[in-house]
Amino acid sequence: MKKHEQFLPNMSEIGTHLSSAHLYSLATAAICLATILLTSAWLPKVPGSLAGLVSSSVIAALFFQGHVATIGSSFGAIPGTLPHFHFPEITWDRVKVLIQPAFMIALLGGIESLLSAVVADGMTGTRHDSNRELIGQGIANMAAPLFGGIPATGAIARTATNIKNGAVSPLSGIVHGIVVFLVLLLFAPYASDIPLASMAPILMFVAWNMSERKAFAHILKSRTSDSFVLLITFLLTVLANLTTAVEVGLILSGLLFVKRMSEQLKVVKVLPDAADKSKRVKAYMVREDHDCPQAGIFTPEGPLFFGTAHRFEQFIADMTAQRPAIVLLRMSKVPYLDTTAEAKLARLVKDTGQSGGVVLISGIQQQPLRLIKKTGLYARIGEDRFFAHTGEAIDRLLTLVNPKQCVGCTHAAFRECETKSGATANAKAATGEGIG
Repeated sequence: MKKHEQFLPNMSEIGTHLSSAHLYSLATAAICLATILLTSAWLPKVPGSLAGLVSSSVIAALFFQGHVATIGSSFGAIPGTLPHFHFPEITWDRVKVLIQPAFMIALLGGIESLLSAVVADGMTGTRHDSNRELIGQGIANMAAPLFGGIPATGAIARTATNIKNGAVSPLSGIVHGIVVFLVLLLFAPYASDIPLASMAPILMFVAWNMSERKAFAHILKSRTSDSFVLLITFLLTVLANLTTAVEVGLILSGLLFVKRMSEQLKVVKVLPDAADKSKRVKAYMVREDHDCPQAGIFTPEGPLFFGTAHRFEQFIADMTAQRPAIVLLRMSKVPYLDTTAEAKLARLVKDTGQSGGVVLISGIQQQPLRLIKKTGLYARIGEDRFFAHTGEAIDRLLTLVNPKQCVGCTHAAFRECETKSGATANAKAATGEGIG
């Protein structure tokens, strides 16, 4: 039977040759699978995979000798010596071919190891150190290829099995490595006689335990964007390859994240609530007949980045047909600002300044503040126009409004409006000026 790299051609090949199935191999695999299932059910402390491997190998050696393919007959005898140090030849052509799958393997290895650590934390009530876990794995995976090894990660199935069997520290992993080392040195000739058919049920059983089928079904039933990403990644893993699946999954996740963040961003126009003793600003205070024609106070809520920058600008433009002379941005609810959104903010500052107005900012967080200082926008706005609290910014705003425009204004957006408007009106009446 011809082997293929893709899933569907292999399934087609199996279906075509199903009538010529090898009975001895099927019997060996069935013995191994039955032993695994029975051991897991009745003797949970005994590793089912090991029991299945040993029992099926012994039965195959006693009764199916020469009728089933083994590791030794298919790939040669397993060497009983340690591998030699060999530094690989690094060329630019090899780097170009291997950089993409290497990145994907490193990414998947890190994710798998951290997931294993999270599972272990949940089972033991401990807390892992992510940095130490990834650094240790990285060092091991850089050293292993020098001795003919392949990348290794923390495995959820093995981690859970270790804990269920009494493991309480990382020493269980060291013991596992020592046992594999002793098997290599002492039992390599016997390991060469392991039937390949015995390996298939073990791989199937491990894959089934690692499949997280309940979580898979739960995410699919939720019918969210995450369900779509999960399904696409799963199908591409089966029908194409793991590298393609991970790349497409990451891209889709990124696009959907940007979309969700852009939908969550909102910019609310607010005014102080006269009935609130703390003088807090509220969105419901802004009405058609209760809004300052000269100033606008806006509260952006959410991260401002390339996916939301245009929405941020559009919100401000939509909320007021004529841009106010004084704009106060309450930035306390903006945890993140990128250069694209910073450019939109700079454009707002420039346009407001060209029309003779000013921009005030209150409550800005550390990351946005660091960015606008690096880009020079902080200096262009002016240090004296940044305030820790909204109340301080409003006090400054009221000193910037044009008293002449307050004459005859009935909006009374601020507490001080009545005093300011009345004082201006009296002054104009004393000088004989009319109110227009």
